[in-house]
Amino acid sequence: MSDQKELAKIQKFAEKKKTAGIIKMMGKADSDVLVAALEALGIIGDEDSFNQITHYLEHEDAKVRVAACKAALVIDTEYMKTRVRHQLMVEADPEAKKQIQDALNNSKETRV
Repeated sequence: MSDQKELAKIQKFAEKKKTAGIIKMMGKADSDVLVAALEALGIIGDEDSFNQITHYLEHEDAKVRVAACKAALVIDTEYMKTRVRHQLMVEADPEAKKQIQDALNNSKETRV
């Protein structure tokens, strides 16, 4: 399946709040698809999304780690902010570190 088809499918799953479909697609996805999937999971924000996002905070690809941090901040709980702060402390990639810091700075106050 091409990236365009996968991205369209993720969008449909997100609109219907079907976390399981997105998670299933993530198993064999490239980094661009993973980024889109993480964005969708952040918007859905259910428990399965929450768990999946935390898994990708330590992904080998910096682009995916940044997307996971941004998705975690969309969910906007104190736990997720703490996980993002931890990732910021251990992040080795300087560009990823800057993007994570910017996302953290731009996040609003925790709603919880």
